[in-house]
Amino acid sequence: MPLRAERMRISQLAVALGAAVLSAGNVASANDSVYEFDDRLLMGSTLSISNLKRFNSDDQVDAGRYLVDVYLNDNYVDRLEVEFKDVNGRIQPCLSETFIRDTLGTRLVAVDTADGGEPNCAELKVRLPGATTALDVGRLRLDLSVPQALLISKPRDHVSREMWDAGKTMVFANYDVNASRSTSRGMESHYASAAVNAGANVGMWRLRHQSNLTYSSRPGQQSSNWNSIRTYAQRSLPGISSDMTIGNSYTDGNLFGNLSYRGIKIATDERMIPDSQRRYAPVVRGTATSKSRVIISQNGRKLREEVLPPGPFAIDDISGAAYGGDLDVEVLAADGSVERFNVPFSAVPESVRPGYSKYSATLGEAGTINQSKQVFAELTYQRGLSNRLTLNTGARIAENYIGLLAGGVVATPYGAFGGNSVFSRLQEDGAGTKTGYRLELNYSKTFQATDTTFTLAGYRYSSSGFRDFSEALGQPWEQEAFEDEFERPDRQRNQRNQFTVVMNQRLGDYGSLYLTGSAADYFNDSQRDVQFQFGYSNAWRRLSYSLSLSQQRTCSVDRWNFGSTSQCQLGRSLGLTLSMPLGAAASAPVFSAMAARDRRAGASSYQSVLSGTLGERQTTNYSVSAGHGSSSGGSQWSGNLQTQTALGSISAGASGGSGMQQFTGGIRGAVVLHGEGMTAGPYVGDSFALVKAEGAQGSHVRGGQGARVNRDGFALVPSLSPYRINRIGLDPQDMTAEVELLETERTVVPFAGAALRVDFETLTGTPLIIRARRADGTVVPLGATVANEVGATIGMVGQAGLIYARSPNRTGQLSVRWAEALGGSCVVPYDLGAHASPNAAPVIVEAICQDMQNYQADAQ
Repeated sequence: MPLRAERMRISQLAVALGAAVLSAGNVASANDSVYEFDDRLLMGSTLSISNLKRFNSDDQVDAGRYLVDVYLNDNYVDRLEVEFKDVNGRIQPCLSETFIRDTLGTRLVAVDTADGGEPNCAELKVRLPGATTALDVGRLRLDLSVPQALLISKPRDHVSREMWDAGKTMVFANYDVNASRSTSRGMESHYASAAVNAGANVGMWRLRHQSNLTYSSRPGQQSSNWNSIRTYAQRSLPGISSDMTIGNSYTDGNLFGNLSYRGIKIATDERMIPDSQRRYAPVVRGTATSKSRVIISQNGRKLREEVLPPGPFAIDDISGAAYGGDLDVEVLAADGSVERFNVPFSAVPESVRPGYSKYSATLGEAGTINQSKQVFAELTYQRGLSNRLTLNTGARIAENYIGLLAGGVVATPYGAFGGNSVFSRLQEDGAGTKTGYRLELNYSKTFQATDTTFTLAGYRYSSSGFRDFSEALGQPWEQEAFEDEFERPDRQRNQRNQFTVVMNQRLGDYGSLYLTGSAADYFNDSQRDVQFQFGYSNAWRRLSYSLSLSQQRTCSVDRWNFGSTSQCQLGRSLGLTLSMPLGAAASAPVFSAMAARDRRAGASSYQSVLSGTLGERQTTNYSVSAGHGSSSGGSQWSGNLQTQTALGSISAGASGGSGMQQFTGGIRGAVVLHGEGMTAGPYVGDSFALVKAEGAQGSHVRGGQGARVNRDGFALVPSLSPYRINRIGLDPQDMTAEVELLETERTVVPFAGAALRVDFETLTGTPLIIRARRADGTVVPLGATVANEVGATIGMVGQAGLIYARSPNRTGQLSVRWAEALGGSCVVPYDLGAHASPNAAPVIVEAICQDMQNYQADAQ
């Protein structure tokens, strides 16, 4: 059984306090903090047989198996049970070649085993020249330091696929139930809804279903509706970094428009790619003339710093970079010389990292609100060819439709230019063939001199014959298909040009500005749709404020007089928002005030809101507001309260004003069916975990939205990030003191959609402090190893023969061993008898450590 750090805490503290005093004379120097245990100071006493010299090494540990967290160059790798053996007088970790080569990603050196040594336990520096190991016994952390030259190049945030966990077989159901009662001018109405998001996990397969039920009633009218939204099955395909979906789903929509379908889709799952590789960033290449320090910055912010050996280098895992702003690179050589150069960096959303590609392949039956069904196939592919060039291709094919796409992204010192061209051909029943094209252009650039960013500027042109596939599905051109001829698609506005722009301007200490705008015109209409928004935001001390101005001009076709000028409406509004926390504490409430003016309606509105959190763990949220609006006829008020519990969240609210009142309530949570029963908890995400901690009732799941371990020892961790390292922790603060958590944190890496089972080891029983003496009255040697009935090491003997243990039974025995050369071993039997443990405080027991051979003989 692996050793746990918590189990050793009290006994190790006793050893440290006593032994430090005994060995204080053996100090290297007055300013040196290194102390050594010297057995010679104990000569002539019963402590002289303690063999305390073994603690002179910081990483000293007795041979055995230990559950440790393994770190490589300060980066977490995995939690493993590692065997430690004595090799040439030093305790060494035994690490398999598979672990060192594949999990750590190193270039392993062969080990000569002619001397009979075991390759798995050879010193790491022999297998990897220059490598070292260090064990922190208190934290059960094994640090491995390996030279960069011996590591196979991987992104810094790479997570080994061996750690990915598909989880266990479970069935779950999320529920979200809401109800409201409203009264207005003496009329009462009711509304209720219940949404279900359920699923089942079996191996790598995930079945999902989403549906909802709604009910409404008002005087003289009642209605209810059950809506099955989608049902589908998914499976991860890690060998090709993809995900397969079968059933009702949606196409990706990044190149062609988003489309619902029923069928099968296989597409790249970018979540399998490390974060540093997902977003576009250029590869930084250069040459180090000597051992050099390379610093990469953007807009004055350091993104990466790394020490590299002499020779050419290529850094391809830059993360945290904004989409606009060139990269500044400094190469600081050992002789003090500095080389500086610039790497242009501008990107648009379709940009792909050099050397990476992504695809999507879909085959299924498409449908629209007209219930027009048609089998189609779609294939898209994107490839990052270089720092400057990304390639986009795609095709959508159906019985009477074909759409072909080609384009890409070109990054230049003047910004990133993206462009896609789509050709379409639609065979219309009884109306001939329509062909056309659509051209899309976008641009992104950060002008560092003025700190101005065009985050997205786009232009789209469609020829008169172009039809998107979704438009084609909605165009059954037979005349009899339309009961009202004014609903015919040829009497709708057909867009020709569209232009959009988003601009951000930072003003340093003076805040920031933003501007968004769009304009669109049509083939069969002389009127344009135009809208823009302008805003300014800043902060003064703890007060944040923003000002916004918007204007919209929207037009619509007069279907009763088709061909005439569209009817247009102009709207303009002005808004001001203020926000400030009422205190310096993190849980301090926040007060906000808003004012808005709608020029078209000639209406004004004012509102103030007070919001915050309650409770030690901030699991309760509240908000109260009051306002006045000229268009709504007077004053309004509202209040909302939501609290997170171990079984889910509960919400309630009330609002009223101008002859109207409304009361709302809701509950939200999940139930999970597993091999040992059913567990309720907070609403779970696509990936979640079921925690088992026997006897740890009341302990909180850190970051678990109020989740706690129930009386059966289970709790739900509502959300996990797939393919990333997730740390699951338990807080024992509210747990019964009769149970001890032997570990308070576990590390997991789930597949997408996985339902993990995470077990925490616990120890139940009465805490003991045993004052152990040998048969001749002398104390048991300081620092002797203590093991329980199953032979697992649980600690060491402290000062004055004190042993700390936790007993699950009223009677039992502990074995104590010290220097084998001196034949040191004995057995400590204990019997709690009538001893009680008030408030779960340790019970102090006197015991005789009997000679092991005599004890075994007596037992027989």
